[in-house]
Amino acid sequence: MKILRSLENLKSNLKTSTVVTLGNFDGIHLGHQALLERTKEISLEKGLPSCVVTYYPNPALVLGKDKDLGGITTQADKESLIESYGIDWLVVVPFTLEFAQIEAETFLKEILINQLGAKSILIGFNHCFGKGRRGDYELLKKYSSEFGYDLQKLDPVFLGTTKLSSSYIRSLLREGKVEDAEECLGREFSVTGTVVHGHQRGRTIGFPTANVQPLPELILPGVGVYAGRTEIEGKTYPSMINIGNNPTFGDQAVTLESHIFDFSDDIYGKKVNVIFTQKIREEIKFPGVDALVSQLKKDETLSRRILQER
Repeated sequence: MKILRSLENLKSNLKTSTVVTLGNFDGIHLGHQALLERTKEISLEKGLPSCVVTYYPNPALVLGKDKDLGGITTQADKESLIESYGIDWLVVVPFTLEFAQIEAETFLKEILINQLGAKSILIGFNHCFGKGRRGDYELLKKYSSEFGYDLQKLDPVFLGTTKLSSSYIRSLLREGKVEDAEECLGREFSVTGTVVHGHQRGRTIGFPTANVQPLPELILPGVGVYAGRTEIEGKTYPSMINIGNNPTFGDQAVTLESHIFDFSDDIYGKKVNVIFTQKIREEIKFPGVDALVSQLKKDETLSRRILQER
């Protein structure tokens, strides 16, 4: 997959007509996956390269709609997942306040048609583009004959009676429902970060942890203790993960810590991926260290059993 990170000279890079889909694609959940799969199908049917148009940063952040939005995937992971569906071209539009003022008709004509040569356009059920979010399915339908492109709108994916969306997945994660989020994503949710020095209290009580500083653009699951895994340099290790502020010790800042089972290597400064399998309990303030250690032993037993069954 070739990636273009500017709107300049798109036509000279592509040099052909394309099959285009567009969206934020945060999380690459099952709905996004259906859109990517259909885009690739049409590109093969028509013998034209497939092209995905997405935006960075997330428009909601630039427009100030949700300062605590939190991404489900990093930009790098999003790009890697899109590539895994056999997409030929990815256009990452630098989203700015100036770009947000472009009229939908201008974006359609100048970018999708003149620059990308769109002969087929696919759009998700709720995606809009252009100033005032006027660029929707109806607008695309209005101009399809004039500009000579086929148009499809994919229906939403439902899990039971719930319409799948990135915002719904974020709500699940904030509640610690990582298993439900996994069902929406088709994979376990994970957080990438760098191992940094912490208070090193875990080491003194027999439960050393890797203190992970997550990438700032990522959402964290809700406070609590989770069974999961920690990926280090391509290898995964069963782990017990805590998100919280260590109330027993009176801390305030929320931290992400992973107790990696049967592991003692020095990984300070290394990039790791913390993978969440199942929440096992809420964070608790214990009357003392002995009570904390007793509970951590129970948590480890439960976590090992959950991960073994997986």
